Amino acid sequence: MIFFPSQMKPNYLLIPSILMSLTTQLLDAETWSNPLVEQRADPHISLHDGQYYLIATVPEYDRIELRRADTLDGLREAEAVDIWTRHESGPMSHHIWAPELHRVDGKWYIHFAAGEAERIWNIRMYVLENASADPFEGEWVEKGQIETEWDSFSLDATTFEHRGKNYLVWAQNDPKIGGNSCLYISEMDTPWSLTGPQILLSQPELPWEIIKYKVNEGPAVLKRNGRIFVSYSASATNHNYALGLLTAEEDADLLNPDSWVKSPLPVFASWAPASQYGPGHNSFTTSKDGKTDILVYHARNYKEIEGPELHNPDRHTRAQPIGWNPDGTPNFGVPVPDGPLPVPMADKPLFRDPVFDGAADPVVLWNPQRQRWWMFYTNRRANVDGLSGFAWVHGTDIGIAESDDGGASWSYVGTIVASLPEELISDEPTLWAPEVMTAPDGKHHMYLTVVPGVFESWEHPRQLVHLTSDDLRHWQYESTLDLATDRVLDACVIQLPDGSWRMWYNEERDGKAVYQADSPDLYEWTDKGRVIHDQPGEGPNVFHWQEHYWMVTDVWDGLAVYRSENASDWQRQPSGNILREPGRGKDDGVRGGHADVVVQGDRAFIFYFTHPGRDTDQNTPPADHSGRRSSIQVAELQINQDGWIEVDRDAPVYMRLVAPEEQ
Repeated sequence: MIFFPSQMKPNYLLIPSILMSLTTQLLDAETWSNPLVEQRADPHISLHDGQYYLIATVPEYDRIELRRADTLDGLREAEAVDIWTRHESGPMSHHIWAPELHRVDGKWYIHFAAGEAERIWNIRMYVLENASADPFEGEWVEKGQIETEWDSFSLDATTFEHRGKNYLVWAQNDPKIGGNSCLYISEMDTPWSLTGPQILLSQPELPWEIIKYKVNEGPAVLKRNGRIFVSYSASATNHNYALGLLTAEEDADLLNPDSWVKSPLPVFASWAPASQYGPGHNSFTTSKDGKTDILVYHARNYKEIEGPELHNPDRHTRAQPIGWNPDGTPNFGVPVPDGPLPVPMADKPLFRDPVFDGAADPVVLWNPQRQRWWMFYTNRRANVDGLSGFAWVHGTDIGIAESDDGGASWSYVGTIVASLPEELISDEPTLWAPEVMTAPDGKHHMYLTVVPGVFESWEHPRQLVHLTSDDLRHWQYESTLDLATDRVLDACVIQLPDGSWRMWYNEERDGKAVYQADSPDLYEWTDKGRVIHDQPGEGPNVFHWQEHYWMVTDVWDGLAVYRSENASDWQRQPSGNILREPGRGKDDGVRGGHADVVVQGDRAFIFYFTHPGRDTDQNTPPADHSGRRSSIQVAELQINQDGWIEVDRDAPVYMRLVAPEEQ
């Protein structure tokens, strides 16, 4: 979850459209990987004459270093040159913080904060000047302290030009206000001196700004769409650190406090699904073509910090594109996961079958032959007219979709080609609920529900058959499983630590109970009977994640969740079913059903299906396409503070599934 106060929640409906457009932009521009540079906080990146310059706080707080590269990604390996080192004593001898590099009137300037070795919290703002055209050449001259109206803790100076005037925005402690720091603005007559009044822009007062400390700091300026935006950071520098936003019209008096409007909510905050915590102290740059605005910031990739926050070195420099809302204001989105950018955001809905529009019961796995992710799914003839009763859910093969971007988007491949014995099928066989996995020897296995024909009701036999394949497209019959009865379906299979295999399935003659079977080799199975006793359910899916085995079952009112230490004894989640409450995204406004979970390291993604036009009794046949059609969706699972699973199906899903051998 984003760490907003409980009454504050971002507009998830805006985030997908904004960030999808950003992904499209960046695919045509440069790309990079996060983190850009590890252990560099308070990053400031500027683009000048086709090169990116990065200056930031180093963990030792003892010097100012500068690096340069032709691309953002190149900053990672670029040489870091120490261009200035702290004094041994007195001013500028301790806590060298938050340097910024600016080009002003043909010269280079660095604004930074520093304390004194004798009084380490006597932090003030200072300026360096370099007249050389190349900031790596020439001499950096100390221009002294920036004097403000009162002498107190002050830091994080940034400068910008507007309509022929230069301004400074900074953070400072006002003893009359209290707290740690507020934001101020003043006009400048030189890059190291102020003229005119010192105006209070913002003080920490909102609930999200005063967590542990009362802080407004780290201002950064962005001019777009007839407005001037000042982002800033607030609260302690742990996972509560977040970005706020001030806005003024470009023709307003910038030294009039009434010209500025503060956003009531943070615009950028911790994002647990991406393992990004405490994003803040940002700057802005652009892509080289100037088409994409880029947010530069620091964040940690873990939540809990050992020891004092300021001693922790793991604030890493990151960058990601920002978008623009229809009203001309910036949309920062949420922090993206570490790795290559752009990180794809999953489509919503994730997939619809283009032939029958009835995709359901998904199972997702890596196709090593294609080097892409494949999704197998039950298909239903949702758009076929003239079918009565439940005939529309019968008579189709298993569909296949493919993803070449790590699961964020899918395209139709076709159907499986299965060789089945004549006694199992009719002229119109029905294939349901595939379970597909790849054994350690590379052989692919499918456990498939087969119905002998097309029926208008549910009253007919169904059996589980075992198929094998070398390419995941063409399947050879191996056997029909001898399980509890002739009314079994919805297999799920995993390998246990001892190398054996375990299957869970739905046994309909026992009130749609979940049963278990075991096998030493995927070919011979021994039925073990019922394992879930508290309620019926179908489509069991079992996975190992976060040191537990988990089972989700479709109980026709969302998905029930169970947890186990040994994949045998199951405890039901006390907090209730997941995917029960409707989502707000397209085709997601009903309960979710029959899911598959893909685990990638610490993250887990649940693929499920919905009937967008139907959330009524599943035993009542829908009359037409609108009630029959189905969509595949995806969401990310989370572990809550009680150790159980929760899911926010409205949150955008950033995902790039990687091959098993890359995990």
